[in-house]
Amino acid sequence: MKLYKEKTICFSGHRNLPTNSYQYEKLWIDLYEEIEKAIKDGFDTFLMGACYGFDLLAAEMVLVQKTLIIKEQKRIKLIAAIPFKEQAAKWKEKDREKYFKILKQCDEVIYVNIQYSFNCYHKRNRFMVDNSSRLICYYDGGKSGTGYTVHYAKKMGCEEINLYK
Repeated sequence: MKLYKEKTICFSGHRNLPTNSYQYEKLWIDLYEEIEKAIKDGFDTFLMGACYGFDLLAAEMVLVQKTLIIKEQKRIKLIAAIPFKEQAAKWKEKDREKYFKILKQCDEVIYVNIQYSFNCYHKRNRFMVDNSSRLICYYDGGKSGTGYTVHYAKKMGCEEINLYK
């Protein structure tokens, strides 16, 4: 599948989501609204890194939007960019179940690497940014894989929308 950068959004965020129900609900609503706005802005492809936490939450929101916009005769795609094949092997069972359920609903699954390597997550993050014109993130400002992605996106001129508040 060819990705059209100007119509593609990628997601990056922390694995740990808010535990406070008000903050979690606010993140859920803000993410839903940003995806809805992106579709209205003409974005039709959503690229997610397929890690538990923010990535899978974003994927769930895209899947909800896919079912809602069918009535409007629009089509959006959800693509998983996975850093390596066995990424979920050591996750908690509930996270793995959600992961595999979402992967079955993706329009495409791209394995950036077949096996784990020390830089496979950075390769995946660069792949997503290099193929997107907007990044929706959940980034607290600390040093992390999400931080790397946000800084790389800025360097590459990718628009950033940070939902961390």
